[in-house]
Amino acid sequence: MSKKLCKLVSDDILENDIKAYTKLVNEARFVCKKCGRVAKDEDNLCKPKAIKVKKSKKAD
Repeated sequence: MSKKLCKLVSDDILENDIKAYTKLVNEARFVCKKCGRVAKDEDNLCKPKAIKVKKSKKAD
């Protein structure tokens, strides 16, 4: 998909193809500095910024 999430949402992807949308946002690693949406790949966002993920310590 070459369209950004902003455009896809305005084109009603949430109603028309929820599976495709969830595939784009599942395991999100980037957030858009413009609209706040998140995505797995930075190519799906207008102004992507990497999300820093802290590794949590597991309790024994």
